[in-house]
Amino acid sequence: MFVLLAFVGLSPAAMGAAYSLPAEGDQVVGAVITVRLTYEDTLADVAQRHALGYQELLDANPGIDPWLPGEGTVVRLPTEYVLPSAPREGLVINVAEYRLYYYPPKLNMVVTYPVGLGRMDFPTPLVSTKITGKLENPSWTPTPAAREEHAEMGDELPHVVPPGPDNPLGKLAMQLALPGYFIHGTNKPFGVGQMVSHGCIRLYDPHIETLVELVPRGTPVHIVNEPFKVGWRGEELYAEVHEDMYTETDPEVLVRMIADATKNRAAVIDWARLNRLTQAPTGIPVRI
Repeated sequence: MFVLLAFVGLSPAAMGAAYSLPAEGDQVVGAVITVRLTYEDTLADVAQRHALGYQELLDANPGIDPWLPGEGTVVRLPTEYVLPSAPREGLVINVAEYRLYYYPPKLNMVVTYPVGLGRMDFPTPLVSTKITGKLENPSWTPTPAAREEHAEMGDELPHVVPPGPDNPLGKLAMQLALPGYFIHGTNKPFGVGQMVSHGCIRLYDPHIETLVELVPRGTPVHIVNEPFKVGWRGEELYAEVHEDMYTETDPEVLVRMIADATKNRAAVIDWARLNRLTQAPTGIPVRI
């Protein structure tokens, strides 16, 4: 039970959000909570403080100025999730929600962390792969495209960037079987929860420290793109909608997902609410 004891001893910052897996047939975990801001707070501050990504906090709070939200502003923390449809094993990264899910072996739980992802011109690949190694104080070997991009901005990169404050891999990294791709820390925490990398997956430093400690080599990694997620919680059906960053998903996909979810379980769907959700995604599960 080493893994369980390790999780029990973690600080909230390192732990991220951990939940018992729902009963068979259910897919929703967590709950949305609210916080009241002080005058000094920005949404970037709140995201890091509560182990969330910047974009997901922005999506959950439309209309709030991210840099000057104001004293007393109430902010929703999107800490409720429909689990992705990928296998509940190892690491599952859903690029549409900038979020990683870890299913510790032999434990009936899931731990989830926000992640930074590849930009539009360097998208994070959608693959099933595995963890092949772990690196402490990794060096970064920029691709030719990265070196050319930096050179155009007047920043000549060496062929190998040594460990240190200028290294975007941070202090720790897990190597994937996919050559050139890593799950790693960051020297720029603001980029967690945004499209900022050349395809790699970035986490806050406390989160990568936890994963490097607990995730064994050989762990499967499923990188998926699920902007629509549908799942039951008891007798209620929920839909969770995100912007599809890399492609454009037909809303009819969501209709088919609801049809599949209700084949053997009766439900009266609020189609007007669902339509509003697809028009203005918040990334928060909504009872439909």
